[in-house]
Amino acid sequence: MDIPLLGMIYLPISGVEIMAWKLILLGFCVGVIGGFFGVGGAFMVTPALNVFGFPMAYAIGTDMAHIAGKSIVATAKHRKYGNVDMRLGLLMIFGTAVGIEFGANFIMWLEKVGRVDVTVRYTYMVLLFGLSGYMLYEYFKLTKGTSTEKSKPVSDAGTSGLALKMQKLKIPPMIHLKTSGFHMSVWVILGVSAFTGFLAGFLGVGGGFIRMPALMYVIGCPTRVAVGTDLFEIVITGAYGAFSYAMKGRVEIIAAAVMLIGAAVGAQFGTLATQYVKGLKIRLYFASTMLLAGVSVIFKHIAGTYKGVYSSDLNAWVKANPDFIQWTQGEGVKLGSAKVQLRDWLLMNKDAVKGWFAQQSDVFQQAKAMETMWNNYSGYLMLGASVGLSILIISKMIQGVRLEKRITVQAKATAGE
Repeated sequence: MDIPLLGMIYLPISGVEIMAWKLILLGFCVGVIGGFFGVGGAFMVTPALNVFGFPMAYAIGTDMAHIAGKSIVATAKHRKYGNVDMRLGLLMIFGTAVGIEFGANFIMWLEKVGRVDVTVRYTYMVLLFGLSGYMLYEYFKLTKGTSTEKSKPVSDAGTSGLALKMQKLKIPPMIHLKTSGFHMSVWVILGVSAFTGFLAGFLGVGGGFIRMPALMYVIGCPTRVAVGTDLFEIVITGAYGAFSYAMKGRVEIIAAAVMLIGAAVGAQFGTLATQYVKGLKIRLYFASTMLLAGVSVIFKHIAGTYKGVYSSDLNAWVKANPDFIQWTQGEGVKLGSAKVQLRDWLLMNKDAVKGWFAQQSDVFQQAKAMETMWNNYSGYLMLGASVGLSILIISKMIQGVRLEKRITVQAKATAGE
């Protein structure tokens, strides 16, 4: 099939039509950000795909597939620069896997007691605002009394007090992390990775935005090593997530491949930029991004309150619908929980749902319109943030390259005198 790189393409699995250039641009921007911060960028890509018309389940699955491919490119580049601590990364993958299982099981328990949506949403907001607030506090504390960035003699932010305490815990077996530059107890690494994995499994995210701060502030990695090592982990977790969603039929492989065209290029720029931006500044930009992500989640929370106006009535109508009952006895049974069955049936029967809304009161119709509006606000915020942040990162990279060339020319001129 001939797919025009900039024209309209049809995605057969989700039934979405979209301009290819939008996916390439989104992939490029998030590739830059992922290579620079060491995160998958799902908190930006998923809302943006949702704005482009992807149902949420397909947006998540497609993003997982794109993240896995992009992270391979970025990790290879970071390893070339010596920013990947393989020993630390492999240990953390094991702990993360255990933590994710516990997190997923905790979600299943919350689902049984009917508290999953509220608990996850509030935890997500507290985590995003808490991480960004702490990182901004650390940044301003370390830069206090420094008039300009150029006057600061260090290229990284140093090791936090918590990380120093963790490194002093001599619980055998100990491991020497040559790339990171210190010894640490294996049990500390496994404990930290299991906790971050639990949060990732609980929140249903890749966890890069949780692990990266943990690597810096709890384990004590230099910023660039934290970025590269986190990306190495995302290669494994992203591949597993993509496989899992693909088995459920929720990955638009064409969309993921088109996004990867842009992401593969963007990741090169983002990774290169880490060589020219101080670790302290990387932390500042990351904290600011988390702050915007927190605002985006607030918008999603507002959208969820409007959904609550009509969701119980809509779900009751679906469960009583003969087509739904027949479907659950066949294909629907394979899809798991009743909540998943409801979601997937609603996705496949959009016209029937529109007809139901048309017959309801103005209150329900207005609630649906407000839910859509606030969801769009959330998506547009993260879409705008990804474009703006990628432009900032590339501009910093260009400044760094120019400065490096200028210094090289001056050095050659001095040597020739």
